[in-house]
Amino acid sequence: MSFCELNRRAMDGPMLKGVARGAMSSGGNTVIKLPKAAVWAIAILLAVVFVYAGVSKVGGPSASGWAGRLARWGYPPNTRYVIGALEMLGGLGVLIPSCRRAAAAVLVAVMVGALCTHAVHGELPRLIPPLVLGGLAFLLYSSRTRSTRPQDTRSN
Repeated sequence: MSFCELNRRAMDGPMLKGVARGAMSSGGNTVIKLPKAAVWAIAILLAVVFVYAGVSKVGGPSASGWAGRLARWGYPPNTRYVIGALEMLGGLGVLIPSCRRAAAAVLVAVMVGALCTHAVHGELPRLIPPLVLGGLAFLLYSSRTRSTRPQDTRSN
């Protein structure tokens, strides 16, 4: 049996063998099906965190601290504006359903950059926030909301 063959012997109906119950295969990609409430909870959490972080990089009392940290890591001085803008736009974008996947992809890219920066500079405790936030953004990117209508599982 191959990875994506249907397991017709399952007690609760057919499901993809080797794939979690909340996931489905879509064109070779695994799509995670989450309830709408979970998608919105993750989106709101990411929006609050990233908009706050973006604002702190662009302005406010901690902006000069970010400029110093980015300079210590070897980035140009105005990088904080680019990163802050990406974080704010990504944070707001995850709240708009039609923009959610693109915004989540931007946030994943920003978190991969943060993860690489902290890893290269040996800041191991600082790896945890980008891992968690990047993981949540990736979960949001790869998720689809569950349909409220029951789906017909009969094959034609």
